[in-house]
Formats: sequence, structure tokens, C-alpha cells
Amino acid sequence: MKKFLVSTADVYGYDSNDNLLFVGKTLLDSSIETTLSNTDVRAGKGNQLQYIYYHTAEMNITINEAQFSLAFLALNTGSSIETGANVWTEESVIVTNGVGSVTKGTPLALQTQTVYGWVTKEDETVERVTFSGAQFTLADTNYDGTVCVRYYTNDSAARKVTVYADMLPSVIRLVMVGTLASSDSTTHQIGTVQIEVPRASMTGAFTLSMTPDSVAQTPLSVRALSSTVNAGGCDGNRPIYATITEKINGAKWYDNVIALAIEGGDFTMTNGTSKQLQVYAIKNDGSAAFLAPVNGITFASDKPATATVEGGLVVAKAAGTTTIKATITDMPDIDANVIVTVE
Repeated sequence: MKKFLVSTADVYGYDSNDNLLFVGKTLLDSSIETTLSNTDVRAGKGNQLQYIYYHTAEMNITINEAQFSLAFLALNTGSSIETGANVWTEESVIVTNGVGSVTKGTPLALQTQTVYGWVTKEDETVERVTFSGAQFTLADTNYDGTVCVRYYTNDSAARKVTVYADMLPSVIRLVMVGTLASSDSTTHQIGTVQIEVPRASMTGAFTLSMTPDSVAQTPLSVRALSSTVNAGGCDGNRPIYATITEKINGAKWYDNVIALAIEGGDFTMTNGTSKQLQVYAIKNDGSAAFLAPVNGITFASDKPATATVEGGLVVAKAAGTTTIKATITDMPDIDANVIVTVE
């Protein structure tokens, strides 16, 4: 089957307490770029290339949201969204004998102790006025008409993000979900590709381009930070930047599996002890063998009096020898056997 990763991804951001910070589903760009530097090691006659040392791996992610997103800006600047903010507002006011009053909000002082407003008259001249409460008086006390008053006030429903001069961009868990499509399927969409970055650091850089013939996008620039996962065995905690997972709709774990193998092969037990079997599945596509899910395997012992098996757990009951069989439940023709000797 031919598979294609199409269109933009949906993105999700989580904090360290697994709180969902944002969802982006109207992206214009969701690109990932990885870079790797290298240094040539040369020696010998003619300065031969002996080795290439690879280092300074980086993963950078560029996200562009078509909608305006205050959440993106907050994360990018390491700030938070506050509810309740001072805002500029305008309202039409009827002035009689040079006196008028605003009703939408309570005027506030801006930089001085005096509370000012700016009145645009019908002839488009602008006059700065002083408020006493909600009331103002024009210089022309005989003026009658409708004016536009601009002033500073508080809006309890407004939300704001403060961009600090010493900003520290946020670090989040970033999840990107892309669409996997194929012309070999009647539905075209066959699954998803999920990219998960455990530690994604915002860069703090953004541009809001407000032009007369376009819609401003909200950008989010991300750099992946090294994170560790327990790889087990000698690998221990191995550093990673991200995981990229392909999820095919309707796929079964045993698709393309041609054989099972039980780790360690035949073994000996002491009566009364137990051992958990590790069953690996082997595919025909050259991919690495993987641990088969226990709930997809049927286990059986040909001599339960010697040893029983349930969920892959073998329990020695009496001295003797028995054969334990592991079979793919939905594909009974694929199995693996081990001989268990109980002493």
C-alpha cells in the first residue's frame, strides 16, 4: 500500500501536570526540521577521511495558526492569560451645551493623575477633555451634537498577555497528529501519524503581520529539548527529541507476523516456582521483533499436572516435563513451543 502524509497536522499542547493548554486545528503550517552537524576526522598520507563524527542534533518545529491565538502568544513569551484588563474604548455620546457623559465604562487615568478623554466632533476636529466621573465638558459650552469619545477603561471580560522584557518561553509537551492517506483505499484516509515531543521549548520569537489585504497568522516556533526514556537493558535512559508513530485504521498487531518466539527457549524450574513467558512476534517486512500482547496470545500446557500456564505465567506443579504452546488467538496456525522441565 502506498502511504502519503497529507495536509497540516492538528496540534495539542500539555503542561507538566497534563493540563491541556491549547488545541490547534486550523493551521497553515506544521513543519518539522531536523539537523545534524558533522566533523570529518582525517589522518594519514593525503589526509584521508578516517571517520565522520556526528553531533549537535536539533529538531525545530514551525507552526502557523490561521486564527488569532492568545494561548500561542502566552506560551511563546512564557506568560499567562489574565482575565480583566484595561482597554481603550469608543462610544457615541450626545452632547448638550458642551456637556456629555459616557456609559460603557468608567474612564481611567492613563499616565497622569488626570483622567482624560478624546472627543472627535462632527467636523472631525479632536479635543482632549477632562473627565469628572463619567462626565466631560467641551471648551465650547454652546456645542450641541453627537460626538465620538475615546477613553481608557477596565473591561472585566477582556483577556491579556503581558510580554515581559526578560521573557522565559514555556516548555510543554507537544503532540502533532497528521493524516495518512492512500489511493489504495476507498476512503483515502487510512490512519494518522502522531509526533510527540516530550519537552518542546518555545523560542519567544513571533511576528504578527497585520496588512490591509490579509489575515494575521499566529506563529509558534518550537525547539525540541532532550528528554530521556527508559530503553531497558544496557541502553538505560537514552535521550530522545521525539517519537513518530504510525497508526493505521483497523490494523492488527499480528498483521504480517509469520512466527512467534519465546524468549530463552526451553527451561528448567523448581517445583512451586513460577516464570512469566516473554513471547516475541516476527514480521515478514524486516522490522524488529516485538513483544506480543499477552491478551492476544493463547497459552496451553500439554501436562497441566506438571506445570500450568495462564496469561503467560508458568507455575510448576510437580516433577516432570511438559510442552507449553503459545498461539496467536486470531491466527492459530502461528505458534511457538518450549519444553519446561520441573525438578
